[in-house]
Amino acid sequence: MIMKFEEWLVSQQNREDVIGDFARVLDVEDVRQKFSRRKSDEHKNWADVVIGIAQPGYVDAFNEAWQEFLVAKQVAEDALVE
Repeated sequence: MIMKFEEWLVSQQNREDVIGDFARVLDVEDVRQKFSRRKSDEHKNWADVVIGIAQPGYVDAFNEAWQEFLVAKQVAEDALVE
């Protein structure tokens, strides 16, 4: 199963850093409904949501979260292959 950013982000809500703050601010269910009407470029969809929030610091938090997500996703995919 391919890991999705929204699932990873929800699992980060208990963190006590900017990524945890970012994860708690978003209504993931609302975001998910918006995505169901779009093409599946996951990064672009999330970037559009973050830009729409227009809160200082969330763009940086998203960029940091996305990089951590990519690492976690790669680790999960590598574990499936082994």
